[in-house]
Amino acid sequence: MDQDRQMHLLRITAAVSFLLALVNHVLPPKAFAATQLLFDYSEGLTRRGLVGAALTLLPGDKVSVGEIYAVAALVSLAGAGAFYLFLKRTMPEQRAPLLLIILALNSFAYSSFIGNTGYLDGVLMVLTLLALSSNGARGMGLALRLGLTVLGVMVHENMLPYFTLLIGFDLFLARRAQKGALAISLLPATFGLLTLATLLFIGRMSPDQAGAFAAHVQARAGFGVDPSATKVAGRGIAQNFALMADLRGTTKYWAWVLFDGVPLALMSGWLFWLARRLLGASTRDLAVFYLGLVLLAPLSLNIIAFDVVRFGAASVLGGFIAIALILRHIPEAASRLTDTLSWPHFLLLLVLNANIFTIEVNIGAGHTSQFPWVLLTQLKWFAQ
Repeated sequence: MDQDRQMHLLRITAAVSFLLALVNHVLPPKAFAATQLLFDYSEGLTRRGLVGAALTLLPGDKVSVGEIYAVAALVSLAGAGAFYLFLKRTMPEQRAPLLLIILALNSFAYSSFIGNTGYLDGVLMVLTLLALSSNGARGMGLALRLGLTVLGVMVHENMLPYFTLLIGFDLFLARRAQKGALAISLLPATFGLLTLATLLFIGRMSPDQAGAFAAHVQARAGFGVDPSATKVAGRGIAQNFALMADLRGTTKYWAWVLFDGVPLALMSGWLFWLARRLLGASTRDLAVFYLGLVLLAPLSLNIIAFDVVRFGAASVLGGFIAIALILRHIPEAASRLTDTLSWPHFLLLLVLNANIFTIEVNIGAGHTSQFPWVLLTQLKWFAQ
């Protein structure tokens, strides 16, 4: 088969992988995710309130099931589509980068990311990739990245560990030949931390305010809300640590860590190994250390919260994006990827990713059937 024909088929494979990922995993959201989409600023500068505040522009006093389904689907579709388009536009048009894109789109991390329909991680992904699409070597690009970082933390505080270091890593690569590159690269994380500290200080709720907030969300929802979701707004950091201490004493939590967290962490480890090879032996140790922080930061949330799958998926997808950034900034990286990602290597990883499944919280039993039987599950979108 000639080279042009092979590349054409690989591009088709990537597009089909993306479409099947959407069909198989964008399913109606659970009540928890739908409820959090209604968080707003009715009781002050509440964490995660930005999207819900925007939804106050919808007509009527209540947000209907159809409207919340539409918003949840848009959030997940936008995040999934942004990831695919960014990799497609950033990576070189060569065989090995295309294989890596196909692997990313078929990874169990990507499936889990999409499968958590309606979670605000999709919005964070869009904001992050918009930031990374700007020119980090220029002042306007830096200003845009800082603004989008602040916006992201206001959407959800997970923006801080998920993606601020990834944005900084790209700044470091773009400015690595300049004096002060490290200090500048830490600005997104610094701005994100300051924004979160402001939200935690100003947005603290008394028990009465938390009760009023829960009642407000309940009154605004034209669907059955999840009471545990509204408790999050009034829960402090100390309470989260106490909750996690209790969860770590259960078999269910450790089963989740073993069967979901470990495979995702191993995939992050492979991406670190690959990215390290692409950086080259001559790359300063600081870049490798920075890369490690990019992948570990999302996983650090396991100390304070229990969404093992979401945090692991963010780490893995961040690893794929980091490799795209390395290919963008280091010309020699493309040839190193070709030398490293052989067909047998790719096929082994593809088979493993196709046969490992992690819990998707919007599915009753935690897992879902695949195409074409999943089309029956998709009918739930219309059962309102």
